[in-house]
Amino acid sequence: MKIRIKASVDCVSSAPVILDPNTADPRLVLSERFNYYECVLGSEGFNSGTHCWDVEVKESSVWNLGVTTASNQRKGSVFFNTDVWSVQYNVLSNLFRRPFGYGFLVKQKLDRVRVNLDYDGGTVSFSDPVTNTHLHTFTTTFTHTLFPFFRCCFDSLRILPVNSQ
Repeated sequence: MKIRIKASVDCVSSAPVILDPNTADPRLVLSERFNYYECVLGSEGFNSGTHCWDVEVKESSVWNLGVTTASNQRKGSVFFNTDVWSVQYNVLSNLFRRPFGYGFLVKQKLDRVRVNLDYDGGTVSFSDPVTNTHLHTFTTTFTHTLFPFFRCCFDSLRILPVNSQ
């Protein structure tokens, strides 16, 4: 089964995240690198400044998105053990007591998620841009380059420019 993660052609120039096909799980349409989770990293890493992107998640019943370090292990099942700051959703979330790694489990079905990374301020926060509702914020001291990551087990995700309706 192939899973789609789309960055709309009209959004590529305005979206701060471009997918790196060399990191995608083989079950994704993009390419390969992850070999256990259906993940892909953004091609550009961040080691300073503020960065923001929106992800349309309404077509997916299982997703996880956020940031991770470039050095995080992509092989096997240990990816979510360290250096991952994310929100995640699973339509069967009532069966799960805790999320993967540093993840925050979102219980409600969402249409979009906004990721706000303030590298210098040491925060990555997640919100629902449709309802302007804060979901979760992680606070830490980042010491390594961070890359956006996306996980979609079924259906599809779509990266959007922040001002997209």
